[in-house]
Amino acid sequence: MHVAVEGIVETLRGVPPPRFQPGHICALLHDLTVRPETLQPFLHFAPGRYTRNMIYRDELFELLALCWDPRTASPIHNHSNQLCWLAIQQGALRLENFHSLDGPGPGDRIRLVPRGGIDRAPVGCVDLQQGDDAIHRVSNPFDERAVSLHVYSRPYDLCLAYDLEGQTAREMHLVYHSAGGRLVHPEQRQ
Repeated sequence: MHVAVEGIVETLRGVPPPRFQPGHICALLHDLTVRPETLQPFLHFAPGRYTRNMIYRDELFELLALCWDPRTASPIHNHSNQLCWLAIQQGALRLENFHSLDGPGPGDRIRLVPRGGIDRAPVGCVDLQQGDDAIHRVSNPFDERAVSLHVYSRPYDLCLAYDLEGQTAREMHLVYHSAGGRLVHPEQRQ
């Protein structure tokens, strides 16, 4: 189904907090494609990296458009024990999940092992990350740009970033590349 980005925001705002749960939001996002012209104002790409573009945020959830240049990747990270839904809108992404043998961290000697994923997740794919062991990396190893919508409940500004080889987990501050369609001051960007 093709909907305006504002329609997604209004639909999510209409979900009572007790129903903002994995199955209900997955069902809302499944096979949902945002009409490109309504998403366009929120799409800001940057050469050689991905960008986090905030569309809407309140106390219950935030909606972001992540823009992925070819051959870019997020760090391996968790979601601060919050829920994260990802819905691919354009292109394809690789989704890699990990399990920590030593708890979520932060700290040293945090060993991660691969725990499945999707090598090439296409448009329409919806992924859910939840709980202490929700550790993953999203990447675009492909030759075309990609766009994914992310719903986070509750919004958070810190997460843990993992160094696979160094076996460490450190706090990472999350910032927006744009908010409400407008670029954020360069010193505040990721």
